[in-house]
Amino acid sequence: MSGEAYRTLADDIRDAVAAGRWDEADADLDTLAEEAALCLVQDRVANLAALAREVARCHTALALREDRSPDAMHRLGQLRAIAALVAAGRANRPARSEAALAQDGTPTAAVLRALADGAKSGPALVEATGLSHDAVARALPELRAAGLVRSWPAGRLVMNERTGAAE
Repeated sequence: MSGEAYRTLADDIRDAVAAGRWDEADADLDTLAEEAALCLVQDRVANLAALAREVARCHTALALREDRSPDAMHRLGQLRAIAALVAAGRANRPARSEAALAQDGTPTAAVLRALADGAKSGPALVEATGLSHDAVARALPELRAAGLVRSWPAGRLVMNERTGAAE
């Protein structure tokens, strides 16, 4: 499944709960849970991240509804359980290797190159790499997890620099 399919499935769950179509909601929740399990077993990290976003979006939408019926709360609990499963699968994943992170054409490699001439803040990295704020924000935790970058607060900014391991 793709991110768009996850979005459609989450929307279908939300619509089924809103309309009180409990069997339909249960079937879609089963599909979502099965997909989460497949992503974990097959180590589909990108799909797991997309699934996490859609589960969180659907859970938030259902939690904000005024319907507190037992049936609606049951489906909200099922979504919470799926979210916990996805979160557990995403936690404590081993860092990618330095070679994979430094591979040309990747956002992590662009950030490493930009940090070669010294420490930079997040906005300075965006400017130096030409990447979006989101791409830089996704690259930095991976680089920190691999021990290639260290970060520290400096006023309202966070500064980032290469470590000795990255050189």
